[in-house]
Amino acid sequence: MRARERHALEGALRDHYRAGEAVGTAPRALVEAVARELARPVRPGPLEVVAAQVRRIGAAAWVLHGALVLVVAVLALSGAPVDSAVGAVGAALALASLTEVTRSRSSGMVELEAACAVNAQAVACARALVLGCADALALLALSLASVGGPGAWTALAQALAPYLAAFGAGLLAARRVASADATTAAVVAAVGVCAACVALRGLCPAAFAPASALAWWLAAALALVFAALEARSWLRAAESAFADAPLGAASL
Repeated sequence: MRARERHALEGALRDHYRAGEAVGTAPRALVEAVARELARPVRPGPLEVVAAQVRRIGAAAWVLHGALVLVVAVLALSGAPVDSAVGAVGAALALASLTEVTRSRSSGMVELEAACAVNAQAVACARALVLGCADALALLALSLASVGGPGAWTALAQALAPYLAAFGAGLLAARRVASADATTAAVVAAVGVCAACVALRGLCPAAFAPASALAWWLAAALALVFAALEARSWLRAAESAFADAPLGAASL
């Protein structure tokens, strides 16, 4: 064998084994990548879940929250008597939040979420937490925009009681109907509370006087208990993917 041929053969063999070494490193890198993925926590932490729901809450809910506060602020700056409207606005805030809390059930995603690491119960809890914080700030802004001084506490109670009543009634209605009608039922219940506030203002204006602050705070406390019980029932039902809920006509 000539020297030139021998060198060519040796070069070919070197290239062949170098290529084999390069190929051999690929499975090792793959194994290391899989090991890193397996080392990551399967379930995201609470802060990660809440942050994810902040991004996934529909823009319409945030727009409605801002619009309600803006309307009351504009009326207050114009000198209009807005203290009588805080109850209806409080119920409207609950309506905006209910559309997001009940969205998973009305869109038929509860069964799918139940099989995920972040299930329907965790999603509902995270959304309620995020929207509840936003609603608390909105209710405080409403009370401060409507009246000043000591009357702000009265306005806060007049907004808080309908808000909690509407939220509890919406969850109750959404839990008692078929999945596809959950959000509609929640909205109807919240609108009913809103209409009741408007009717109460027309039938009994004295109920919105500053002297009725104690009665409104008592109503807010009772509404808080009602809303808390309904929130617990909603989370328990979400844990079982609403297995005990009525079926829609399409499911029969």
